[in-house]
Amino acid sequence: MKKQLIFATLALLIASLACSIQNVQMKTIETQEVSIAETLPDNLTDIDLVFKMTGGEFSVHPGASGLVNGTIRYNIAQWEPEFTRSNHRYEIKQVNPFRISGIPTGDTVNEWDLAISNAVPLDITIEGGASKNLFNFSGLQISNLAITQGASDTTIQFDVPNPISMEQFRFTTGASSADLFGLANANFEKMTMSAGAGDYTLDFSGTLNQETSVEIKAGISNLTIIIPAQMKAVVVNEGTVSSINTEGTWLLTDNTYNTLIESGPTLTITLNMSVGNVKLIRQD
Repeated sequence: MKKQLIFATLALLIASLACSIQNVQMKTIETQEVSIAETLPDNLTDIDLVFKMTGGEFSVHPGASGLVNGTIRYNIAQWEPEFTRSNHRYEIKQVNPFRISGIPTGDTVNEWDLAISNAVPLDITIEGGASKNLFNFSGLQISNLAITQGASDTTIQFDVPNPISMEQFRFTTGASSADLFGLANANFEKMTMSAGAGDYTLDFSGTLNQETSVEIKAGISNLTIIIPAQMKAVVVNEGTVSSINTEGTWLLTDNTYNTLIESGPTLTITLNMSVGNVKLIRQD
């Protein structure tokens, strides 16, 4: 699905809701910029980081000098961010993106650019509406990761290994486009993906250090799965989707695709799709 169609559909949806919110307008104001410099806690134990964004452009990357550093720029008064902190939790949020209180007028600005510390183990939760996202989690210590968003264009990167084991990675999105790179480096035990119609690429490059399971549920989608040459992987088709194309060497038995690698941890992927196209690429 073309990205333009996704955002055009979203625009039509918002327009269709106009009569139900009594023509309340969210007027633009002069662009505001909020600087964020959250210091590291004294006790470097697990920290919950929670980011709830209305929608716009969202960038996350490593390299914070404190716990979180960066800026938020916005030009809708209702989008002023709120900050909540406690000993083991830090939250930044805007208005709930799924409760529309008005229709923005004019050109809107909502840009989050945040750096995160790699010095402390983190449980990270990201929630948002329609947005363009670049989430680079390379080298961060992530024990749990949950991303929930509306119609979006998202890139997720794990360029170097997560130094600790991630218990679970949950990725939930609407009709979207998403590219996830270096997923073996994420070092998760379990990943669940639930997606609407769209185009999705899951690249499992990196080092697989433990037995890993992935469950994928998707609507009418184009799904590409990339497996490195020496990775032991099994892909089980439990849905009714029949359009599965392969590149590289695979052994197909019933509804199971196997890379025939004998040693090392196993990556087990379970597909539950009724309609769509799946491409399995093994990098021989």
